[in-house]
Amino acid sequence: MTLIEIFGSGCKKCEVLQERATEAARNIGLKADIVKVKDFEQMMARGIMSTPALALDGQLKLQGQLPSVKALEDMLKG
Repeated sequence: MTLIEIFGSGCKKCEVLQERATEAARNIGLKADIVKVKDFEQMMARGIMSTPALALDGQLKLQGQLPSVKALEDMLKG
């Protein structure tokens, strides 16, 4: 199972990123745990300087961006 972490304070863009990541995983049939991280200390420790941000299996893939569902599908496929 893939771990998808969404980093953000709960702003609208962070919510949209979570919705799009959920849709992208569902569209490609990926079993994923999607976790929302709101703790700023944890974000800073991971080197996240702008939100929303997304990590796959612990590896930071994007920050400060709101990609399309298609772009997220491509990212999740590998």
